[in-house]
Amino acid sequence: MKHSLLLAADLRWRVAGPLCRHRFPLPIRPWLEESGSLTARLEEKFGPVRVTVLYEGRGRLLPSERMRLGLNSKGWIWVREVLLKAHGFPLVAARTVAPISTLKGVGTAFAHLGNRPLGELLFTHPEVERGAMEWVRLHPRDWAMVNVPYPPWGRRTLYSIGGRPLLVNEFFLPGVPGLEMPDAE
Repeated sequence: MKHSLLLAADLRWRVAGPLCRHRFPLPIRPWLEESGSLTARLEEKFGPVRVTVLYEGRGRLLPSERMRLGLNSKGWIWVREVLLKAHGFPLVAARTVAPISTLKGVGTAFAHLGNRPLGELLFTHPEVERGAMEWVRLHPRDWAMVNVPYPPWGRRTLYSIGGRPLLVNEFFLPGVPGLEMPDAE
């Protein structure tokens, strides 16, 4: 597998917070800043959300993911790339990466999600701690999926499961009814 089915390039993430808030238009900020389950929030707005698994298995990290996870090796890691859809319409693309060791012991349940949303475990598992969030503005050249329009905005969050890292990248797809997505600043 190449580095990602979703991303054609590594991204330049910015630490979320007051210093970079002005770079992101007001309508997208509540979605970027959501501290609870993004799936639950999408379901409140759009109804039942279904997960379409694009890939789940061994993969390779992008350089920024390696740095964020604090890993030195270029070995295999666990990758899960999905689309979150409501009424068949894609709302969010997500890429989750973690060292294989994260999925052992207390993290075993994360390796067997199937079509269940990751948020079901992240926000109910007693061993999960949420870390800092980062935001990104994407460009068409960053996006690898030809059958899904590129998402202009994304966020990622580092979680700890029993002291082991798991990184969740979430990209808000354009054209979502009711989810205002300004094209440029």
